[in-house]
Amino acid sequence: MPTHAAAARPAQPGASRAASRAARPGRRLRLFHFDIKTYGNYGDTLLFEAVRETFEGFAGGACFEVAGSRSLRDPVGPKLVDHINEHFDAVVVGGGGLFLRDTNANARSGWQWNISLEQLRRLEVPIVVFAVGNNRFIDQEDFAEPFREHLNLTLDKSVFFGLRNHGSVRTIREYVDHDPERVTYQPCPTTISSYLFPDLYREQLDTGDGKVLAVESIIGKRQVAAGFDRDRVYADQADVLARLKGEGWRLVSVPHARADMTFHELLAERGLVDDARVLWGRRDVLFTGLEALADLPVILGTRGHAQMVPFGMGAIPLSLYVHHKTRYFATDIGHAEWALDPRAETFTDDLYRTVHDVTERQAALRDELAVTRRGLYDTTLANLATIYERLAGVAVAPSFTPLTPKERRLAARTYDAALEKAKAEERLRTKDRELGAKDRELGVKERELGAKDAQIRSLGSDLQQVRATLRAVRESVPQGSVVRRAARRARRLVRPR
Repeated sequence: MPTHAAAARPAQPGASRAASRAARPGRRLRLFHFDIKTYGNYGDTLLFEAVRETFEGFAGGACFEVAGSRSLRDPVGPKLVDHINEHFDAVVVGGGGLFLRDTNANARSGWQWNISLEQLRRLEVPIVVFAVGNNRFIDQEDFAEPFREHLNLTLDKSVFFGLRNHGSVRTIREYVDHDPERVTYQPCPTTISSYLFPDLYREQLDTGDGKVLAVESIIGKRQVAAGFDRDRVYADQADVLARLKGEGWRLVSVPHARADMTFHELLAERGLVDDARVLWGRRDVLFTGLEALADLPVILGTRGHAQMVPFGMGAIPLSLYVHHKTRYFATDIGHAEWALDPRAETFTDDLYRTVHDVTERQAALRDELAVTRRGLYDTTLANLATIYERLAGVAVAPSFTPLTPKERRLAARTYDAALEKAKAEERLRTKDRELGAKDRELGVKERELGAKDAQIRSLGSDLQQVRATLRAVRESVPQGSVVRRAARRARRLVRPR
C-alpha cells in the first residue's frame, strides 16, 4: 500500500527517465497542462490561462514553464502519454469543477479528465492536481465507476492534490481509500486576479453613492431536477431588482455564457438593464472581461466563477445557493450568509436586505475581502513552493511576477491561436472519424459484394455440374429416345443466353 509521503512522489515502475529529469536541482520544469480553452464560458476562458500564469509567474518565472497543453475532455491515447513521458517533467490537471460525472461523461475515468486507467498507469511523470472542484450538483447521483479507483490512482501518482474550496476537500476525501489528508486546499487562481493582473485592478471605485449591482443567473436542467423552479427563481430576482432600481440602483447584466442570456433577456424586457457586459462568445474577452468586471462593487450570480472572478477583482460576491460550490466559496471567504437559498419563503426579503447591507458597508467589506484575498494569494504561493520542492528537490522562496501589459497582449494572442488550432484539430479528427465510418461502410459493402460474387460463382459451378450430368445422361441413352429428348430440353433451359 502506498505510504503517500507528503514530500515525495510514490515510486512508479519505468519512471526513472522522468524522475531523473525532475530531480536535477534548480531546473525550470516543463509542465504539460490538461486544460479547457473556450470562449463559451468566461469562467473557463479566464481560469486555465490564470492557472498557466500562476505557475509561470512564480519565482519570477524561474521554476515552471507550461510547454504543452491538451483539452482535458479529449481522450488521452498512448501516443500522447509517450510524448509527455519523453518531453515533460510533470502534468498539471485543472483547475475547474472537474469532478462531475455528466459533463464529458466517459467510462474511462468517471470524471471530466478523459484518461483511462491503463493510460494513467503508463504515465511516468508526476501529476499536479491544481484548484479542481467537486462539481456535483444538489441531489445529483453519485459518481459512476471507475471514479473511486481512478481518483485513488490519480492521487497515488500526484505530488500535489489541491482542491479549490474546503467543501470539495471534505467531500472528495470521502472517496480516498488511504491518507485522505493528502487532499488539500488550493484556491482557484481567479480569486487572486488582483495579484495576477494588478494593472487591471482598481484600488478605489468611482461609483457615486455605490448603488451599482451586477447580475448573472442560470437555473439549468440539473437545478430543475433538484426541485428548483426556474421561472419562479428568475421572477423573484427580477422583482427584487425592480424594487432596487426604483430606489436608484444601477443594474449591470454580466452573462458569462449563452445559457445566462435567458435571464438577461428577461431583465431587458422589463427595462431593468442599465448596462450589458457580455462575457462570452468574443475572441477579445480573455482580459477585457476582467476590465469589464473591475469597476463593479457588488455582484449577484449563480455560477461559481460569477462569484470567484469578481471577488478576485475586488467585488463583493453574492450568490444563490443553487449549487454546493456557491455555498462552499461563500463559507471559505467568511460569509456563508451571502449564498442565499431561493427556495426559502423569505428569499426575496433576504436578497433585498442583503444587497442593502453590503452596499451600505461596501468600503469596509472591500477592505476585509482584500485581506481574505491576500490570504488566498499567500496560500497559492506556498503551495507552488511545495510543488517545486517535491518535483525538483530544491526549496525556493515564494514570490510572484505578473505579466506586463505587453506580455499579456501576447498571451491573449497566443491563447486565441491555440484555441483556433485546437478547433482545427478537432475538425480534422471529426473528418477522420467520418472517413473512418465511410471506410467501414465501404468495407461492409465490399464484403457483401464478395459474398454475392461467391454465391454467383457457386451457382455457376452448380450449373456446370448440371450440364455435365445432362451430357452424361444424353450420352448414356440411345439416340431419339424419350429420355434423350427430355435431357436435351433440360440442357437448353440451363444454357446461358
